[in-house]
Parts: sequence; structure tokens; C-alpha cells
Amino acid sequence: MDRQRAVTFVLLLALVAVAVWGYDQYRQKNDYNVFLQNQYHRMFYELIDHVETIEADLAKAMVADSPQQNLVLYSDVWRQAFSAQEKLNQLPISHLTLSNTSKFLTQVGDYGFSLTRKNADGTPVSADDWSNLAELHNYAGYLAVELQKLRSSIQEKNISLGDLTREGSYIFARASDNLPNREFTRIEQEMVDYPTLIYDGPFSEHIQDIKPKGLVGDNIDYQRAEQVARDFLKGVNIQSIKKISNGNGDIKTYGLEVLAEGGNRIYIDISRKGGHVVWMLNQRDVDSVNISPTRAVELAKKFLEQNGYKNMVSTYSMRYDNVSVINFAYSEKDVVIYTDLIKVKVALDNGEIVGYEAEGYLKAHHRRNLPEPKLTADQAEERISMRLEIGREPRLALIPLENKDEVLCYEFQGTFGGDDFLVYINALTGKEERILKLLRSENGTLTI
Repeated sequence: MDRQRAVTFVLLLALVAVAVWGYDQYRQKNDYNVFLQNQYHRMFYELIDHVETIEADLAKAMVADSPQQNLVLYSDVWRQAFSAQEKLNQLPISHLTLSNTSKFLTQVGDYGFSLTRKNADGTPVSADDWSNLAELHNYAGYLAVELQKLRSSIQEKNISLGDLTREGSYIFARASDNLPNREFTRIEQEMVDYPTLIYDGPFSEHIQDIKPKGLVGDNIDYQRAEQVARDFLKGVNIQSIKKISNGNGDIKTYGLEVLAEGGNRIYIDISRKGGHVVWMLNQRDVDSVNISPTRAVELAKKFLEQNGYKNMVSTYSMRYDNVSVINFAYSEKDVVIYTDLIKVKVALDNGEIVGYEAEGYLKAHHRRNLPEPKLTADQAEERISMRLEIGREPRLALIPLENKDEVLCYEFQGTFGGDDFLVYINALTGKEERILKLLRSENGTLTI
């Protein structure tokens, strides 16, 4: 009897311990959800603030008379648009749902940058510029008002933005009944008609609409697209594949949803011309790190070679949530061609390729007649500031300008004041074409 009581007592202790542990886990999860929810709301409120500032700056620009004042306003539009898009991209809503709004913010910011350059060069604002500013102001005003309405609805109905993540990002591409997503979809439909912008900037419409140069081969049907997806995802235990969309952008695609073993979903777009993989995203969780960033680069390069992409060199990489994102550029005759870009995401737990994006390569890649440099590397180095301490040996690179013209340059890497820079000197004229600052962190390297 005493033994039975002892066993009962031990079991009760075990149950109490499990209950305490379970409550602690629940409390930690609840605290995290509250933190995440607050982060989402902060991003949303800051997005509204940036959009309202853009609308105000555009209104001021239409009545400002001095070049100095316009320079400040155009620069602020550029900065606010960049910050707004950063906040927009952090909301737990599908990029497909937000594509028009994101594109609007990109272009209004780049338009502000273009006008800043015009102002600095002493070029007067044209009649077309004034017309574009007026229309952009109206759309910015519309977006600000609608976002405020959405914020009021969220507050009144006590809607959690964090719930959007748990419902699954791809669901929002299909316009679920959730209020924020439904309202964003309605806003998107209104934003689609903002003015076409023709200007000297990297995101101008006449540049985006250039016919992709890297699409080769005949048009394919859906059955062939499905086979391309299977070949690309070799090694994945595929349960089913179905078509979920027809992409009608610059690169027309078949959009496929792949159901893998364990219920994991993979999304992949195949170009209708030539059957090229435009992008792929595997949404599986990556919970650990077992391979190094160097090994991830090796695996990514091997993957590209296996899929027919030769002569690709890694240019920079970043690590996010146990995944390494690596940028590759095409190299020809020892010239790095920065326009022909492919991004590869490598899971650092087992080295699996979980993301891929080749739109830049497919739009830009073509046979080029690369010019011979008219300057030597030593002559080009003479054009660099004496304050910059040159590091590694320079290399030739083909870089895009704001209007997407391509120029052959010497790429120099150097340091000044503890910061790292890339300086591009035109190999034909000696002009200093571009300066980029390298941002290094424990997660990798980016340029600005």
C-alpha cells in the first residue's frame, strides 16, 4: 500500500512538473506572439507615417520656388519611399498582394532621386515632370487615406496582424477573407493606374518594359513546365504539382505549387518561352546551422552549374534565419558582368537549395562585344582619391548605369576611415562612374 502511495505521489509530482513546464512554454510563446504583434503594428504605423510624408513633400514640391528647397524635398521623397517600402516588406502579407503598392513606392522614390539629380545639374523641371508630380501626389494621398482607414478598422475590430503569418503567406495571393489582406487587395487595384514614368532612373517604365534578352528556346506548354519543375527539384520527394497562376509580367510564366513529402510546399515559376526557371521558393523551416557560409557558396555554384549556368562568380552573400542568400554574376573573358545576376538561397542545416531567382539574368543576358580597355589598371588607379587605401588587385567589371547603359570599368576595393568601398573607374574614359560602400556584419556583406 505504501508503495502504491509512493508511485501515486511520484506521478503527481511528474504531472505537476509537466504542467509547470507546459505553462512556462505557453507563457514564452504568448510573450513572443505579443512582441511579434507589436513589431507588425509598429511597422504598419511607420509605413503610414512615411506615405503621409511623401504626400506632403510632393505637395510642397509643387509650390516651392527655390532650387535649394526642391533639392531638400526631392531628396526626402526618395528617402521616405525607401523607408516605406522597407516597412511594407516586413508586413506578414504576400508580396503578390502588395506588388502594385511596392512598385509605386519604388518608382516614386526613384523619381525623386531623378529630380534630385536634375536639380543638382541645374536642369529645370519639365511640364511632364510637373504632371507626373501632381498625379503621384494624388496617388500618395489616396494611399495615405486608405491606410489610415485600414488602421482604424484594425483597431476597432481588434485584428491581430500576427495572425496573417499563421494563415500562410501564399493564401493571401488568393485574397482571403481576412480584413487587412482584403483591404490591401482593394488598395492594390486602385494603385495599378498610377502614371507611367519615363525618366533617367533604374526603375523607369521604358527600361522595365525592354524585352528580356536571356530567354532562349521555343514556347512550352504546361506539361513541359511541370517536367522542368521536376528536373529542377531533383532530390525532392514530390507528392503532387498543380498550376496556380499564369504570370503576365515582363517574363510570362506558369506558376506552380509543388507539394513535397511531409506537407512542405514549394512555389516555382517557369517561363513560357524556353522553359526557364524564373524563381523558386521552398518554405520549409531551417532550424539549425551545420555548414559554413563558404560551403554554402560552393553548393550554390555547383547547383548553378548542374542547371546549365557556367562561369558564375559569387559577388556577395548574406545570412538570414539560418539561410545563406548568395548573389552570383556572370563572368566572360575575366570581366564580371553585374547585370546578369542570379540569387541562390542555401539552407545551412543540410545545404539544400531553398530559394532561387534568375529574373535579372534572364532579362539581361545576351552575347556582348566587350570592348578592350583603353586604360591600364595603373592608369585607372591614378583617378582614385589618394585618401583611399587600395586593397586587392582590381578586376574588370561591366556595370549598369541608372539608365541601364553598360560601361566597362576597373573595380577597385579600398578602405578609408575604417570603412570599405568599391570604386568603379571607366576603363575607356577614366571617369569615376560609381562608388559603393560595403556594409559588413556577422551575417555577410551588402553594398550601398
